[in-house]
Amino acid sequence: MVIGIEDAIWGIFVADGTGKFPNFFPIAVYTSKEKAIEEIYCLPKDLNYQLLKLPVNRNFAYYHKKSGKLVGMDAIYHEHYHFKEDSDE
Repeated sequence: MVIGIEDAIWGIFVADGTGKFPNFFPIAVYTSKEKAIEEIYCLPKDLNYQLLKLPVNRNFAYYHKKSGKLVGMDAIYHEHYHFKEDSDE
């Protein structure tokens, strides 16, 4: 399969809720959103997940305007899948 410049991959990340960047880590990557969502619903329900659409051949780093430190990602489409109860965290 050839991925073109306008294409993206769909990454599933575990969200650990610490609030400190990065507060999530990747566990799977798919070429379609549908397959990624299907997999999310098969994962353990004691964690929260994020689904990110990550464009290929593009840098999406976000740097703090004053400090210049890398603090996140810019303009990335994402969805949250909350399975873990807030009271359990």
